[in-house]
Amino acid sequence: MLFPKSNWFGLLLVIIGSVMLAAKGLFAKHLYGMGIDFETVVAVRTVIAVPGFFLIALAERSYIPSPQINIFDYAQAALAGLTCYYFGSFVNFYALTLIDASLERVLLYSYPAMVVLLSALIGAIRIDIPILFASVVTYCGIAIAVGAGDAGLWMKNSEGALWVLTCSLTIAIYFLFSARLTKKMGSGRFTFVAMCAAGMAYAVHYEFRFGWNSLSLNSEAWSILIIMIVFVTVLPLYLVAEGVRRIGASRAAIASAIGPPATAVMAVLVQDEILTMSQVVGMIMVIAAILWLELRQENSKIGRQLQ
Repeated sequence: MLFPKSNWFGLLLVIIGSVMLAAKGLFAKHLYGMGIDFETVVAVRTVIAVPGFFLIALAERSYIPSPQINIFDYAQAALAGLTCYYFGSFVNFYALTLIDASLERVLLYSYPAMVVLLSALIGAIRIDIPILFASVVTYCGIAIAVGAGDAGLWMKNSEGALWVLTCSLTIAIYFLFSARLTKKMGSGRFTFVAMCAAGMAYAVHYEFRFGWNSLSLNSEAWSILIIMIVFVTVLPLYLVAEGVRRIGASRAAIASAIGPPATAVMAVLVQDEILTMSQVVGMIMVIAAILWLELRQENSKIGRQLQ
């Protein structure tokens, strides 16, 4: 255990991790502007990040065998990594070639609604009218942010939005795996197994697509990638995983609401992105609906505990 035991500290970990993750799109956009393709960015990022997660697992003493963890648990962690960190990251980084980083982040934040809907599908919770209403508002907000009322904006953003929503679904699946398995495996071991599976998949992927021998990046690109890997991948993903383990997926989703506005602010300040009023309204609708949904879920849990 690297951090003190405290639910409030777990909440802080998720907030810090979410703000750090919010910069991912900005780094990716900068690298694209240098002429580096998205497959190279995501493959190098994922493969080189694996040793970082290995060091975290060592620090947590996750190498010590545990009788309560079986091969099925490891297989599920690997599947979560392939789903979210391999396929999800691939479509997400591709989407960033099509849409602005600020819009990408708010669309990505639709995953809490997907967590709720998936939980209902597997019978973990029951969908009622308020949950259905919040979900409808979320996706109406997404449609407005993408440009549903503006044909030109819609055509510009629709394909990228679809890919980001696909990534959001993989994050929701990952959250469901993470909330259960981190309690059993620990966040360090779970994240390392997940990232190791994704890293191996990308190592094979890139070799077949381009060949690692063809990789040629200048010193500036390597510097940006290393900063991105350490401060926008390894540390924040671990912090969020540890936060989820401490406070659960529901409260973690609430805390991560800071991500979309943090990205929007950074995008405006750093990359001079311009948000339209409809995009701002759509973003507010998404964040408000998700916050209300998650707070309601949390209050329901507290109410059941007090009964």
